[in-house]
Amino acid sequence: MIINGCGMPEGRIQAGLKAILLASILTVGLFWLQGDISVGLLDEGWLWYGTWRTALGEVPIRDFYAYDPGRYYWTAAGSVAFGNGIMGLRASVALFQVIGLTFGLLTLRRIINSWWLLGLMGLLLAVWMYPRCKIFDHCISLAGVYFAVLLIEKPSIIRHFATGIFVGGAAWFGRNHGLYGFLAFLCLILFVWRRLDSSDFLKRLAAWGLGILIGYAPMWIMWICVPGFLDSTIESIMVVFRLKKTNLPLPVPWPWTGNWSQTDFMEGAVRISTGVLFILLPLFYLMTALGLVWPRGDALRQKAILIASLFVGVPYLHYTFSRADLSHLALGIHPFLLGVTSLPFLLRKGYQRVLGGGFLCLVFAFSFFSVFMNSPVYLKARASQDPFVEAVIGVDRIWLHPYTAHLFKTLREVYGQKIGAGENLLLIPHWTVFYPVFEQASPLYELFFLVPSGEDRERKMIAELEEKNVNWVILGDVPFDGRDELRFRNTHHLLWRYITDHFEPVQADGLPGNYQLLKRKKSKDTLEMGGTLK
Repeated sequence: MIINGCGMPEGRIQAGLKAILLASILTVGLFWLQGDISVGLLDEGWLWYGTWRTALGEVPIRDFYAYDPGRYYWTAAGSVAFGNGIMGLRASVALFQVIGLTFGLLTLRRIINSWWLLGLMGLLLAVWMYPRCKIFDHCISLAGVYFAVLLIEKPSIIRHFATGIFVGGAAWFGRNHGLYGFLAFLCLILFVWRRLDSSDFLKRLAAWGLGILIGYAPMWIMWICVPGFLDSTIESIMVVFRLKKTNLPLPVPWPWTGNWSQTDFMEGAVRISTGVLFILLPLFYLMTALGLVWPRGDALRQKAILIASLFVGVPYLHYTFSRADLSHLALGIHPFLLGVTSLPFLLRKGYQRVLGGGFLCLVFAFSFFSVFMNSPVYLKARASQDPFVEAVIGVDRIWLHPYTAHLFKTLREVYGQKIGAGENLLLIPHWTVFYPVFEQASPLYELFFLVPSGEDRERKMIAELEEKNVNWVILGDVPFDGRDELRFRNTHHLLWRYITDHFEPVQADGLPGNYQLLKRKKSKDTLEMGGTLK
């Protein structure tokens, strides 16, 4: 089962082609099973909106609130081949998933000889790509481990340069990935220099730095050539410093917390499994770091995957714990999964290998009771008493939970009967998916309203609503994460007051109880003009 860490039995090209084929089979299989199930009202809608507007020529960050541009240009290019509907978006993302899974499989191919076993481990990696609208993030961390392994196996100048290109390219898809990659590989380069090969350190560091500059070239070019893009990028960075956080935090779901008297068995299993994994990630990295204190040379190279998972995975702990829910656990778990998979193949004695294999089996079990039980295909299969129904979203037919299907039906009727295609509509606080559904551009730069914007920005929002003659608002007064301070009226009090003063409720049957349709009141001047015309 063990393969030499510095080579493969088959040729590299042959192994790469097989890995691409296996990654494609896994991706296509999962897409066939669940590609047309469920839709995300916020995050997936946000990505869909950005893809649609980018394809129309708008610039992410400058023209609408967005992540870094790489993912939007990828999906916008994919929309040419797959269409601009929700299924086209998912197909574009799935194509990127093939790339990420290929890197993961090429990493594991160094230790796993059986393609069946490799397929099983690839399935584990693919299932943890949750939620699917964040597959870019999962794939980048998988690629990071692969490039780290290359650096450990042979720390040549060309590999340092290639690693730098990866870090720069990753930053174009997400500045957090650029930061995590920069820290991870800087520390890894120092580790390799001190423990494996102390030659040409400055040349390697220079090659790595040059690679970062080249990999990040698309961003540099946009800063220089796209008017206003640099200023918008700086402003988006300053928002983080103003808020003093990168996400809306959630308490860690430790397995010993929760109201167990009101929790059934399956919900309890999900919570315990998720909580245990939150413990295992930092504990695994700590134990791995301690185990690297004494080995040197070839003994370290045999642990290339384990070392790579440590250096790449530790920075992603920030991502995981910044908002401690299942989706953010998934966003940081792939380096851990690769490292855990390598354990049974590193332990030589029989009982130690059994322990390593047993630990890996536990990870499989925890994965089943956490991420798989939250996957679209499982949720649809389990919903026997309240089965999913087929609904039309744009040009695609999607299976939705009855509540979500009713919401889409209601909003479609409200938009068609009350608002109309020629009117500007503002959605508050976070139903971003309905902008591309109605092919309606957001009247504001912001697409959702979860954190305070500041009074100056709120005044600019009000001026934009006036300038663009926005006459309709769908407003929800909902406590995000169950926190009253995150209600729209509390995060954007000036904008809330403006809307309640200048808009009036309109009857719209079917909206959730805490949502309402609002129409701009007629001004005194308009009423007088109407009276004169009569």
